[in-house]
Amino acid sequence: MRQLGCSTLTFRMLDRAAALDEIAAAGFKTIDLGVIANFCPHANPLEMTSDDHRRLADEIAARGLTVSTLNAWSLTALNRPEGPDTEMAWLRASLRLAAALGCYGISMQPGRRAAAADWGEQARFVARLVNELGAYARDAGTSLTVEAPHMGTLAETFTQALDFLDLINPDLVGVALDTSHIHNGGSTLAEALAAYGDRVRHVHLRDYKAGNIMVTPGAGEIDFGGFLVAMRARGFRGDFNLELEYRDATADHNRAELRRAAEHLRPLLTN
Repeated sequence: MRQLGCSTLTFRMLDRAAALDEIAAAGFKTIDLGVIANFCPHANPLEMTSDDHRRLADEIAARGLTVSTLNAWSLTALNRPEGPDTEMAWLRASLRLAAALGCYGISMQPGRRAAAADWGEQARFVARLVNELGAYARDAGTSLTVEAPHMGTLAETFTQALDFLDLINPDLVGVALDTSHIHNGGSTLAEALAAYGDRVRHVHLRDYKAGNIMVTPGAGEIDFGGFLVAMRARGFRGDFNLELEYRDATADHNRAELRRAAEHLRPLLTN
């Protein structure tokens, strides 16, 4: 493990086959597969049979790629009226797909943001469901991580992320750490690693600058060299996958930014 990979969210404007082709052509060997309804629908787990799972595995392997995790979201939330049924069904199906593809896990979002007066009640409600999904993941032969902090969620700030994770069983659910969301949440990577310890199971790489999370690594404020050294020292065994997003981006734009990001990060990962 500890590969530099790329999420298909980077090419979410393309269909799955084209996105996989782009990532393979850029020299990557590992991917996160975007399984986000209507936003990055590179698979619909609810509509897939075991035969579909095998065909998708073959499609990915034919390009010399393996899947680290699925980035899964039904575009609703566990703390919305339709969320418990819709999101739980989507995530359970995503976990079954992850197991079939040999992923080491999926990442999920910790519900939508809530008013301060409602935060505790909603966080406890969502955490109960997340722990339930963690047990489902274990029984399916894969694992669950929650991306915290993440903009727009119950764990939008680093403080909220810590409070939310206090409600989560660490034996069942790990943390997917997004470098840009850590900074946007008001923290630093050093502080996050000190707080999270070995709960970090997966990493999304993106830079941050002056309130903007849509920044190519090397163009922002984050010290990726120091971060990667710290992760190696902690014995991290997952992958570091680029997840590049920009407003109104084209495939040509993202292809160029992916090349810049890889040129910045690959030497740091091997040092």
